[in-house]
Amino acid sequence: NCGAGAANGEPPNYSAFVAKMLAPIHETLPYYAIDVGANDGTWSVKFVFVAANAWSSAQDAWFESVMARPTTYTFVVRHEPATANTAPGVAPSQAIMERHPYTLAIVGHSHTYRHDAVNPREVVLGNGGAPLSSKDYGFGVFSQRADGAIAVDMLDWQTGRADAAFHFAVQADGTTAP
Repeated sequence: NCGAGAANGEPPNYSAFVAKMLAPIHETLPYYAIDVGANDGTWSVKFVFVAANAWSSAQDAWFESVMARPTTYTFVVRHEPATANTAPGVAPSQAIMERHPYTLAIVGHSHTYRHDAVNPREVVLGNGGAPLSSKDYGFGVFSQRADGAIAVDMLDWQTGRADAAFHFAVQADGTTAP
């Protein structure tokens, strides 16, 4: 648990993350949002990156404010799923999410991929690199359908084929799409 004022402060791996991953995108904090919109204004999206391992009162206030901004789609990206209890920011960020509309939470931590009824507005995509507990290496693909729903597929990194058992779609508000 790191970052300014956190229990572990700013160890070398945190500083390296800030320098190598955040500086190129002109971010100085491990939490940030990126806004995207259709050229014709028909939809808007915000990608909200939460740093649950660097949770602070400042991030809490920022996250509440960002989640309150209206957009057509909201994707929250957080390392840990809602069921994880090791990072200090998981429970408070989840509580904020429940107070605001969002499309989907994209999380990792577990070295697998899944989408289930326990938390239907969360997708675990943790099979990108570390030793796997199950499944194959791969990546998720999100696409906007003609009806506005977001389709999610998991592709095998070697074959590029989608896992037919994994495909699902959600409406902008996170409800299941037909």
